[in-house]
Amino acid sequence: MKKIEVLGLQTIPEIKEGDNLAEIIVNRAESEQLDIEEKDIIVLTSKIVSKAMGLTAKLADVKPAKRALKVSQKTGKDPKWLQMIWDLGQEIVAVIPLKGMIRDAIMHSSQNLGRSEKLCEHEQAICITLSKDGRLHTCDAGIDGSNHPAGIVSFLPPDPDEVAEAIREEIKTRTSKNVAVILADTEILPFGTVDLAVGSSGIEPRSKMFGDLDKFGKPKFGGIDLTAYELAAAAALLFGQTNAGIPAVIIRGYDFEINEVENISNTIIPNVSGADSRKVLKEIIRATACVRPFKQRLLLKIALWFV
Repeated sequence: MKKIEVLGLQTIPEIKEGDNLAEIIVNRAESEQLDIEEKDIIVLTSKIVSKAMGLTAKLADVKPAKRALKVSQKTGKDPKWLQMIWDLGQEIVAVIPLKGMIRDAIMHSSQNLGRSEKLCEHEQAICITLSKDGRLHTCDAGIDGSNHPAGIVSFLPPDPDEVAEAIREEIKTRTSKNVAVILADTEILPFGTVDLAVGSSGIEPRSKMFGDLDKFGKPKFGGIDLTAYELAAAAALLFGQTNAGIPAVIIRGYDFEINEVENISNTIIPNVSGADSRKVLKEIIRATACVRPFKQRLLLKIALWFV
């Protein structure tokens, strides 16, 4: 029998600025009789990393500029959140209103319709953003006010891979064990949320089995599994999204090759120029036009002029 264990650390204290996460994880694992073992995978919520690094802000200190106020009037999005997104150097690529079909889907996932109605009315919209290093965020650039005191928000670390590496190295120093570390953050998919890896160290974040033979001897069109994402999603089963109080998970029994070079930013995030992106988009539009009715095909060909 093969098995993979997902073990949540239940005694992690409320993290404060300056806390040593590696020390806390090792000590709490020992106290919960889950001593760190060779090739354990430590998955952490990005939020506790942000708290430890002091990457927080008071909403009262955010002063929206005219641009944020103007966009807020048109979209309903809180101008302070818009301002924080731009202050982080992120580009807003789309604003998704929380009404209509999206609101209905949210209501179907709620056990408290009144509270959910008020929340959607307060938020009104979410922003899909793109960072300077090519990271796409499906919810307000990763800015997060949940599980913080009222009026406090946190931001993602500027380089999550670097942070994962530092935590991994200190855990190794304290335990003499080679482990992997993954930082996870919640992203939105249609229609729900999932935790994805935003930083990693010590593990190949993507498998390399494209073209390997299947059990019938045929080369497989697949095998590029986003391993780090899958592990982050598994850990999220224990993280929860509200008040579970488990921000650190040990995944044990997953067989992987230790890799100290590859991480999220240099493996999963594509490093392409704007010209390359437009070229890919044009190729997609041309191929799509071949299978659409005449009117849609004509519109797609017109769209090519503007790409």
